[in-house]
Amino acid sequence: MEWMTSLSPYWEIATLVVGEEVPGVTFSVFIGDGDDAAANGYYFDLQRFLSEQPDEQNVRNGTDTYCVINESGGVHYGGLKGVSLLPGLLTLSFDDEAVKVLGLPSNVIPLRIASTVGLAELRAGLHRVLTYGNPNRYPRLNLE
Repeated sequence: MEWMTSLSPYWEIATLVVGEEVPGVTFSVFIGDGDDAAANGYYFDLQRFLSEQPDEQNVRNGTDTYCVINESGGVHYGGLKGVSLLPGLLTLSFDDEAVKVLGLPSNVIPLRIASTVGLAELRAGLHRVLTYGNPNRYPRLNLE
């Protein structure tokens, strides 16, 4: 995994919000490049339903997994092939469809992590969101 550390970060995670985004409905890990990231910056909002398992309608609709939303207005269910958390760096690896839907510059998005971001909270939040629903759509996780 040496090559991952040589990639230039796409942007720096300066804001982390983990918790219920829609009370009683969804849980979210929001990572952004600043306090105003949702309105005026770069961000990824990774969400899952609070229910333990997706319902039949979610399975039929293909929404039986986590969801990735970003500043381009893109919304994609699943789409992450791998997530790696290293000291100071979060690397997200997306499949081709997610890259297109989310308008990303490449399949691998390295994000520097500001020293003020709680790594334990980020790690726990990512694990909770990305292991939701259909196990065939879980990304490879390296959250050590």
